[in-house]
Amino acid sequence: MKQLLIAIPLILLSCVAIPASGADKTKPRATAKSNTSSGNQVFPPGASIPVSPQRKLAQIGNTEEFESVIMGRVIGTADVFGNGPYDLFLYPDRIFPFRGFDEQGTPYYGKVVKIKENHDARMEGAILTGPDNEIYCVHGHRRKIRVSKFDRSKKEFQPYAESGQLDVPAGVGGGMAARIDDNGKLDVYFTISDGVAYRPPGPHHHSPAYIPYDGAGFWRGKIPRRMMYHARFDSLRLKKTESVHRSGEGPGEFLFSVNGMDVLNLGAERSPGIVTTEKQSVLRFFPIDPDTGELGPKQYVNNEDQVALRHSVINAAVKAIPNPETGLSNLIVTDTGLVWFYPHTGQFSENGSPIYGAAQPVKAEGLRLALGQLPVISPGDMDGDGLVDLMAGNDAGKLLFVKNIGTKQRAEFDNPVAVLVGGKPLDIKPGYRGSIQGPGEAMWGYTCPTVCDWNGDGRQDVILNSSLGDYMLLLQEESTSDGQPVFSAPKTMYGDGIQLHLAWRNQPAVTDWGTDGPLCLIALDEKNLLRQFWRVDDQNVDRGELLTFEDGSPIPANVDEAAGQTGRAKLVAHDWDGDGDVDLLLGTSRGLSFPASKSFHLPSDYGDDRAASILFLRNVGDNTHPQFEYIQQLAFDGERIKLGIHSCSPIPLDVGRGKIDLLCGEEQGSIRYYPRELLTVIGHKE
Repeated sequence: MKQLLIAIPLILLSCVAIPASGADKTKPRATAKSNTSSGNQVFPPGASIPVSPQRKLAQIGNTEEFESVIMGRVIGTADVFGNGPYDLFLYPDRIFPFRGFDEQGTPYYGKVVKIKENHDARMEGAILTGPDNEIYCVHGHRRKIRVSKFDRSKKEFQPYAESGQLDVPAGVGGGMAARIDDNGKLDVYFTISDGVAYRPPGPHHHSPAYIPYDGAGFWRGKIPRRMMYHARFDSLRLKKTESVHRSGEGPGEFLFSVNGMDVLNLGAERSPGIVTTEKQSVLRFFPIDPDTGELGPKQYVNNEDQVALRHSVINAAVKAIPNPETGLSNLIVTDTGLVWFYPHTGQFSENGSPIYGAAQPVKAEGLRLALGQLPVISPGDMDGDGLVDLMAGNDAGKLLFVKNIGTKQRAEFDNPVAVLVGGKPLDIKPGYRGSIQGPGEAMWGYTCPTVCDWNGDGRQDVILNSSLGDYMLLLQEESTSDGQPVFSAPKTMYGDGIQLHLAWRNQPAVTDWGTDGPLCLIALDEKNLLRQFWRVDDQNVDRGELLTFEDGSPIPANVDEAAGQTGRAKLVAHDWDGDGDVDLLLGTSRGLSFPASKSFHLPSDYGDDRAASILFLRNVGDNTHPQFEYIQQLAFDGERIKLGIHSCSPIPLDVGRGKIDLLCGEEQGSIRYYPRELLTVIGHKE
């Protein structure tokens, strides 16, 4: 029997490899032999899956092998490859070469080009094309401004100039914009933090005693702000700082953080302006005096309804990209997971601020499937074509349909699209006080869908949890003409006559326990224990018994942390070991702590080596009276699966090989593939 020993102070782990399927509870568990050969694999083992080869382009976004846009880091556009000023720079080391514009005018790109990173000439801040047609990057370094110059032949930025110490109260940070005026002066725009602490005093924000809101529902902490600053230099060489001062009065212009800003060209008859984005993804506009570079009053960028434009995902960053016909500045916006394009309509509000159309996905060649950060996936034949599709939630509070456009012998997944829920795309946002972790997370929805036929009409529905912790039902209605599923407006679910409010960010499992009886929803309850809830009708469930270990004790999560660290687990009911009894697979964050024994918890007790993990609860009772062994963990090719910090979302699925493999949504935004023969289960012994 294969033994894997992991050294942890004062604890001895005996990790015994267990076959991932076909185990007989009465027989010794054989060791599965590792085989790294790809064989008849549908996707590369252990890697993120691509968009179907039937689609030449996929939306640019985070995946496990490409993290350039994480937390909103578009840096700018310029002409690198001789095809116009449209090549896209993404932090920290990527350039997408421009290939053309589609029928809607949205730019699309070729395969990404990686450039050499240089700590002294970092690609952050603002990309600027100088009068000499050279490409520069203006960025902050503590209380100084630095300029780097791009070497097109070497594909790297190199140090070019550094200012003296600026007379500012703190380090230069946040998004940055820069322009060169007609006299060669360099104007740089940046923000400075006001230094206000966010969280309220008292217990740590993961403590059970943490109280984020007062009795009236107001945040007990403070709201940090950032203040806009303007510095003018004699030239790109930064030899003389001619002025540096705050552009505004009173409290800081921006809440929490500023991730992006840029200079807009608004036409020959209008002065330029600055566009900015902040943590809550509001787009603001500041007119620029073209002679002095000074900023006018803060305004809003507007949408076509003459309403302040807000990108629908938190932590947006913005940069300008010129319209090839008018020269007016369109917008490229990145967020926590994806890249978007906003077209300038050619119209302006009465106060002069620009008006932009709806966001369109920015696509490129050779990319993996990207779902936005922290994707939570669930399988089902959503369109009735006999192929298993995916539904996905994400950190932004969206619900996406990922159609399987392959065959029964080989799954292939299309670009994800937002589905209609009650006639419009789903967009869960907790708002000011809906998040356990405070108003700074007002835009994080954390949608967790579970696909099942809840009302028995033959169509696949969705049970939905989110950052709100309020369970909702989305009933599937008639599909659209192009076959996309459509859902009813969210229906509130109730337990014991009151709104079903359970642990947040927990994806529930749904099963009939193999008995063709009533459906059972399994979720983490108010005490963060695994509990059964039995379907009564479409919107009501009866509170059932706790699930337990063999000794009758309940199954807890997060025994050592509380508050925002509760919930979070992604649950799947599936007979993983093939013995006829329904087991549970669990996707965890690194902070979860399901018991692997009476004294050891996974994955939190791995200490500094803990990570988001795929756990296994083996049913050693039966489907009528389920009881479970202590938590075990899935390993891939002999190594326990470790998937970052915040989240992972496993689903068992036959992708065309005639066996149940595993797909897993991982926090960067991609879905990884694990073939069954390379998966084992590792357990813990005292």
